[in-house]
Amino acid sequence: MTDARVMMWVGLVIFLALIAVLGYIGSKRTETISDFSIAGASLGPGVLGLAYASTFFSASTFVGYTGWAYEWGFSSLWIFLTLIAASPLGLIVIAKRARAMNISQKSLSLPDWLGDRYDSDFVRVGAALICLFNIFYIAAQFAAGAWIFNTLLGLPYDVGVVTIAVIVVAYVFGGGAYADIFTDAAQALLMMIMGLLVFVSVFWMFDGGLTASLTEISNTLAARDPDLVAVTNPDSIVFYSIPAIIGAFIIQFAFAAQPQLFNKVLALKNPKDMRRMILVYIGAAMCFLLVIFGGLYAAVTVDVDNLDKSLLEYVTIAFPPIVSAFLGLVIIAAAMSTTDGIFVVMSTIVANDIYLKFLVRRGYIDKSREEAERTALWLSRWSVIAVGVIASLIVFNPPESIGMFIWIGISGVASGTLGPLLASLFCPALATRAAASCSLVAGLAAYLFILLTDAIKSTMAAGSVGVLVGLAVMLAVGFVTRGHLKTREG
Repeated sequence: MTDARVMMWVGLVIFLALIAVLGYIGSKRTETISDFSIAGASLGPGVLGLAYASTFFSASTFVGYTGWAYEWGFSSLWIFLTLIAASPLGLIVIAKRARAMNISQKSLSLPDWLGDRYDSDFVRVGAALICLFNIFYIAAQFAAGAWIFNTLLGLPYDVGVVTIAVIVVAYVFGGGAYADIFTDAAQALLMMIMGLLVFVSVFWMFDGGLTASLTEISNTLAARDPDLVAVTNPDSIVFYSIPAIIGAFIIQFAFAAQPQLFNKVLALKNPKDMRRMILVYIGAAMCFLLVIFGGLYAAVTVDVDNLDKSLLEYVTIAFPPIVSAFLGLVIIAAAMSTTDGIFVVMSTIVANDIYLKFLVRRGYIDKSREEAERTALWLSRWSVIAVGVIASLIVFNPPESIGMFIWIGISGVASGTLGPLLASLFCPALATRAAASCSLVAGLAAYLFILLTDAIKSTMAAGSVGVLVGLAVMLAVGFVTRGHLKTREG
């Protein structure tokens, strides 16, 4: 057994012990569905800023996006700009207002928030069903973790899928949002360190410092294929044209309202601390994203048979074995930090949004409040297991590109929910129930049509079209129906 493999096993045991402790602490603090979903809205900006960042930047950052840079060159650096510019803007625009409004609403998830805001079962249940698209996101994280177990520990890929699924399901099952947020904050610190290490490796892997090294990389790639150093690359499935790049900016803005991120916003104890939470997030995000340069470094130093393995192979030649082992732990942490948040959201959708707020409240299921709360907590936990099983089955055969696979779910959720969300925050006069209902259907339908007909090559761009269609329908129908069926004031 190699030194890196031994270190990886040792590190994994220590890491899992830490996760187990944090999960246990979370389980002791989880007594209600509110605790399970948003940690009782009781946490501070530091831990939530780190948790938000590590949930935002999944294993796709360390595996998928570096693979894009390896395969398609400098055009892939657009992902860096979209994540540093568009995503924080989305957080700034959406988070503060949404959290302030939730003081009175006391909603537990994005579908719950929209359902309460529009006082509509159709909006609540429709948004909840749309959010189930994120099972593809969970599946992609399982695949990333499985590649790490396969490459660094020698486990078969399918065994790796089952292993990471069992780990995440176990601690989310018990600790819910507390376990999710505590572990995500710890995982963020690991991810920051790895991003910085990969970026500074340029100083010993190439001659002449950062500028000279990037020039050397650029010249090498240009000699291989001029498209590798162009602003757009026709071979890329993401950044092949200027409209596709614009689409990526739009969908990254929309990503800030993803349900697994939205519940971090709702968990903030004091809405006045939102600015501090955002600053912590931006600092962590900058460190994470430096890892994308590792894909460019790998493009001129290693050859791989799968683009998602490029960073792993680069780190094995650029660093001693202990850093390779550390990278493995970081990618597992990145996969888990996003996956656990989505698990919490999806179980909340089943237990709170559909069961409590629709079936019980409307009298389809007759139970006392106390009985219903107990059942909801039970449902939230067992839903975690069901989601874990389904997501594992989806990626038993590994996807071609993890970085693109996750955007199937993200784009689906954003296309259906962003129109009603933005209108409720910024155009309340147009935020009618009829408009929200039409926007949910139109945005999702537009995205699915593009996806299924392959009309647009980029899933990000397809999602951005869905978002724009949903927003346009929201405003148009809202204008026609303003003054009628208006949402109650938040």
